[in-house]
Amino acid sequence: MNNELVSIDKISRQSGLASSALRYYERCGLISEGVKVGGRRHYPLSILHRLSVIKVCQSVGFSLAEIAELLNGTPGQDGTWRELARLRRQEIQDQIRRLNDLSELLDSAMRCPCTELPDCPSLAPQGDLARRTSEHHENSPGIRGARQLHPLG
Repeated sequence: MNNELVSIDKISRQSGLASSALRYYERCGLISEGVKVGGRRHYPLSILHRLSVIKVCQSVGFSLAEIAELLNGTPGQDGTWRELARLRRQEIQDQIRRLNDLSELLDSAMRCPCTELPDCPSLAPQGDLARRTSEHHENSPGIRGARQLHPLG
């Protein structure tokens, strides 16, 4: 890895992250503290790889606390990142399933011949669409609910 120190501004430009984000990442323990040179932070060029990993993890929905755990791991626990990734993948698959269910529900609603939404018998408490909506809500913890069941960080 290249350990040449470059300014926070250069790392910011090359990574596409604001300097303030880099300082925040330091506080969160995602990256090592920059070396002060002339009052300005400098980082090794090798930090660009770590920043890329952070961006990818964010893009799949990990929180910064979860990313810190993924990157820093728990001493003596090999495979922790794989377990966290497996749980996140399951959350994504559950969300896809719920979104597909909602899409099918909307398709059913659009096939209804009623011209006025309030008059639709399918939306009445015992109607088909109302029942399916209730079932969806009962069986759907959502991402936040899933994370409460499987805390990651």
